[in-house]
Amino acid sequence: WEGPSAWAWIHRCRPEDGVLFKRPKIPPPRPPDLPFDEGARDALGGATAEAQRANVTSVHAEHLLLALLADPAGVPVRALQRLGFDVEVIRRRIEHAAPPRPWGVRAPVLPFADDAKGAIEFAMREARAAGLHQVGTGQLLIGALQSPQGVPFRALAHLDITPVALRSAIAAERGPSPSPGG
Repeated sequence: WEGPSAWAWIHRCRPEDGVLFKRPKIPPPRPPDLPFDEGARDALGGATAEAQRANVTSVHAEHLLLALLADPAGVPVRALQRLGFDVEVIRRRIEHAAPPRPWGVRAPVLPFADDAKGAIEFAMREARAAGLHQVGTGQLLIGALQSPQGVPFRALAHLDITPVALRSAIAAERGPSPSPGG
């Protein structure tokens, strides 16, 4: 900043000509696409608890699925039972495919891994396509089972759980009225 060129630049950028230093335009923060209903928020918290119990460093899609299957009265469990699947068999297959580690880092907050993020994004798309105003546990179930990078997708591929059948079972379990969530 020494020399005549620096001073010439400063004199060219006078306040009356405009602003000396322009702040970059930062877009306003974007609100979340769709909020989660209470059951979905509980499932996301349960997924974190499942990941902590498994001694892993991040929350994966299998932890989300295990959390969804933990509530026997929840929409995901009832929908899978309606399709004729035994929830305990699914739970055992997931736990076998991703067993808990005997060691690990204990952290109060765990980040979501890419497969869990993909499952959540897929759940938001499902809710939007169904015309819902909130993401529910049913949409999280579809997202967890359809995320191709996740353990649930690979571990349960032989069961042929189709998204179309799962959507209709979830809609039937939610009831005749189009209530928000799942």
